[in-house]
Amino acid sequence: MPRKTPELPDIQIRRLRHGTTKSGKPCKRQHAVGGVTGLYLQCMPPIGNESTGSRQWILRATVGNKRKELGLGGYPSIPAKDAREPARKLLSDITSGKDPITEKRSQAARLRAEQAKEVTFEQWTRKTFIPAESAGYKGAAQVRRLNQLLRDYVFPHVGHMYFEDITKQDIKNILDPIMGFKLPIGSIKKETGMRVQRYVDAIMQQAISDGLRDKANPAGWKHNLETSYKHLKKIEVRHQRAIAWQELPSFAEALIELNSPTKLRPDSHCFLFMILTASRPQEARLIDWAEIDLDARIWHQPKGKYKSKKLDWDIPLTSTAIKILNAQPSFTKQQGRVFSTLNGGQLYDAALSSIPDSLGFNAVAHGFRRTFKAWCMEEQVNDDVSELVLKHCETASTRAAYADNQLLNHRTKLMPRYEKYVFSLKKWEAHR
Repeated sequence: MPRKTPELPDIQIRRLRHGTTKSGKPCKRQHAVGGVTGLYLQCMPPIGNESTGSRQWILRATVGNKRKELGLGGYPSIPAKDAREPARKLLSDITSGKDPITEKRSQAARLRAEQAKEVTFEQWTRKTFIPAESAGYKGAAQVRRLNQLLRDYVFPHVGHMYFEDITKQDIKNILDPIMGFKLPIGSIKKETGMRVQRYVDAIMQQAISDGLRDKANPAGWKHNLETSYKHLKKIEVRHQRAIAWQELPSFAEALIELNSPTKLRPDSHCFLFMILTASRPQEARLIDWAEIDLDARIWHQPKGKYKSKKLDWDIPLTSTAIKILNAQPSFTKQQGRVFSTLNGGQLYDAALSSIPDSLGFNAVAHGFRRTFKAWCMEEQVNDDVSELVLKHCETASTRAAYADNQLLNHRTKLMPRYEKYVFSLKKWEAHR
C-alpha cells in the first residue's frame, strides 16, 4: 500500500523550489503536497534573467489506461486550499469514467465556436469574403462593383446582424426593393437583384462552411427564394452577339482589307489571331512573347493568367497564326506584349469589339467563339474536342479529356481545318 503524503501547510508549500541534477544543473521537480492523492506542486527553474522559476499545480491520475498530468493553474495565484478542491472533483470525475482532458478540449472548442459566431455579417464579409472573391477578378472594376452592391443593397439590411440570426425575411428585405415588382427580362433592376442574391447566397454558404451558422441557408434560390418571386420570369442568358458560321469567310475578307500595303493594323491582326485560336479577346490582347514557342507552334498559357487559374494550357498555332506573329513589330525582339497599338500602347477590348460593327457585321469580338462552336457542330466535330479548344472544362467528359493531355493532338489537327474554312474565299488568297 503506497504511503500517504501528509498534507503540507502553506508555510512549507511556499518554500518548495525546483531541483538540481547530479551535475548541479537546475531541473524541474514535482513535490507531493498531500490532502489529495496525486496532487503535486511542479516547480520549474528560472529561465534567462528570471530570479525565480514558475510553479504550477499538477494532478497525476490514470485516465483510461494512460497516466496523465492535469494542470490546475499556477501558484501562488491559486493557493493550496483552492487547488485541492478542484483536484478532488477531477478525481471523482475520472473514477466515474470521464476524461477531463477531452471534456476541457470540447468546452474550449464550443467556446471558440460561439465566439466566432459573434462576428457580424458586414465584419466577416469585408474581412474574409470580399478579399477571397476579389482574388479571382481580373480588374478593379469588378471589385468596385462587388463592394458597391454589398454597400448599397446588403449591408444596410443585414450588415449589423449575426449570421445565426438572419432569416429568409431578412433576405427578402434586401431583394424586394430591387425586384419585388414586375420587371421586364433584361432590365437593369432585375439583373442587379439576381446578382445581389447570388452574392448573398455565396456569403451565407461560406459562412455556414466556416461554422458561423448552424441553420440552413436562407439566401438560396431554388426551392426557397424563387417561390417569393414567381412573378419574375427566369432571366434569359444573354449570349454575346455573333455572326453565323456561314458569314465567317466574308468577315475574314473584310477584316484583312482593313490593312493596306503600307500600313498594318495591329487590332485587325489581333482579331484574326483570336479567330484562328478561338481564344477570348482578353487572351489575344494580353499574349506575351514568353508564352509563344514558334518551333513547337504552341501558345503556352500559364496557370494564374487569363482563365487558367488552376492549370497550364497549350493552344496549337496554325500556319497563318504563326505568320501573324511574325508580322508584328515586336517579333524582332520577341519579348513583352505581342500585340500593341501603333505607338506601342495596349490594345483594349473596346477596340476589338468595335471592328465587326464597323465592317457591317452584327457581332462583338467574344461572339466569334460561338461562331467557332457553330462551325464545329456543322462539321460534326467531337464535342469534347471543340469544348477544349474553347477551354471549357466544366463537364465530366471534358474534365476527363483534359486529363488525357488536353486532347492536344486532336485540337492540333482540327484548327488547320478551321483555318482552311476561314480562308475559303478565293478572293482571300490575294491577301495571304
